[in-house]
Amino acid sequence: MTASDTATAVAGTQDPTAKAMAGASRPTATPSAAAAVPVACKNLAVHADVKSAVTQTWEHAKRVGHIQPKPGNFYYGSCGTTLYAAVRFEAGAGATGDDRVQLQDEGSVLQFFQFTSSTRWSYVGSDTYPATNDCSRFAPVTLAHQWNCS
Repeated sequence: MTASDTATAVAGTQDPTAKAMAGASRPTATPSAAAAVPVACKNLAVHADVKSAVTQTWEHAKRVGHIQPKPGNFYYGSCGTTLYAAVRFEAGAGATGDDRVQLQDEGSVLQFFQFTSSTRWSYVGSDTYPATNDCSRFAPVTLAHQWNCS
């Protein structure tokens, strides 16, 4: 069971990630198309279970616990059938000294995630320090512009 599945099971509702994937525009191509067909990108409202799944993905990737998304610092959207998230984290209830050190070192900058139906949520990288606040390093430029993060 993945973090996203766990979050959905806890919430007891249909997975908003699945809803977003179903509603995301799908690229179309013709056999004669030489270049990639552009896909529509859109900023999406983020649901609690998506925040939870992304947070769990970063906790697992960085071996840090007791964290939460920093209010006002969670970006979420889709381009085609791929979902993207960018988030800054902060210490949550029960954070240990090690958790706080990890957040001090890397958690203060944007962390980037990607979701596909085959990979689920995966951590793809982080902004540099000092922060550039450039989401287009890991998300499509069109989406980064919609997030005012480029």
